[in-house]
Amino acid sequence: MPGTVHPRERLEVLCIGGANVDGDFRLAAAAIAGTSNPATARTSFGGVARNVAEDLARLGRRTGLVSRVGDDAAGRGLLDHAAGLGIDVRHALVAAGATTSQYLAIHDPDGELVIGVNAMALIDGIAASDLAGMPYDETDWVFADTNLSAGALGEIVGRRRSSGAFRLAIDAVAIPKASRLPAALDGIDLLFANAGEAAAILGRAAPSTPEGGAGLARGLLDRGAGAASVSLGRLGAVVADAGGVWHVGVAPTRLASTSGTGDARIAGTLHALLDGAPLEQAAVSGSLAAALTAESDSAIDAGLGPTRFAAESARLEAVTVRRIEA
Repeated sequence: MPGTVHPRERLEVLCIGGANVDGDFRLAAAAIAGTSNPATARTSFGGVARNVAEDLARLGRRTGLVSRVGDDAAGRGLLDHAAGLGIDVRHALVAAGATTSQYLAIHDPDGELVIGVNAMALIDGIAASDLAGMPYDETDWVFADTNLSAGALGEIVGRRRSSGAFRLAIDAVAIPKASRLPAALDGIDLLFANAGEAAAILGRAAPSTPEGGAGLARGLLDRGAGAASVSLGRLGAVVADAGGVWHVGVAPTRLASTSGTGDARIAGTLHALLDGAPLEQAAVSGSLAAALTAESDSAIDAGLGPTRFAAESARLEAVTVRRIEA
């Protein structure tokens, strides 16, 4: 496998889930259905788990990536790119004769997502048995996304339930894929979801206020999650754990694109949790990472790193934190 590997060095986060080639189109004007629309385009590597792994690596964290790619040029390029960032890809799965997964996002001229489409059957096909031998006991956190099948997620959650060697964070990814989570969320130390995904998990209506988000976050805890982060878009996020429920605002940003901002929020949050920050303060770091990524035309802010992150004290201080429930 390409890249430099440090087999005796414990990982801080092992990311398991989606890895694909992203096509990102920016419309020149408002979308007109049923016809061709002029746009600019760019191609990059993406996928929730892969994006989180890259953001964490850029923040200086020892990170591993487990996904499945094809044995094509795109798959080889994806793994080479990750390894070049210091990400451990020794446990990545390569499918002979397969095409690496693809995701296409179309944004309006202001950078807001109009529609996203994906061809990710390769990731859907990762089975529980494919993940049985992963180095769960050699990492502080495992991060997984619901691009994985219910069976694969069940394998990871089951490992966490039977082991105290690592903590588990999961991202719900999308409303249709949130149903892949187990009905009982115990074993998940931190569940990330947006309001629509959290509402779908709980069988409720999606809220439009922080107080409504607090109800969802508390509901996820009642279902068994150790902690929850419910994103409310421009309203920030609500986070909850045994110590209470907080509304965390957004960091100031100059929006270029929303691509990758949710993944950056996850990475920034985990980055701070690894340093021992309480959940509500870790969510502030997540807000900053999302803001920095929003200023990039790419799903990854190539300038993200410990020095720049630490230098943004003014933006960190601008993020409001309000306790909603004790």
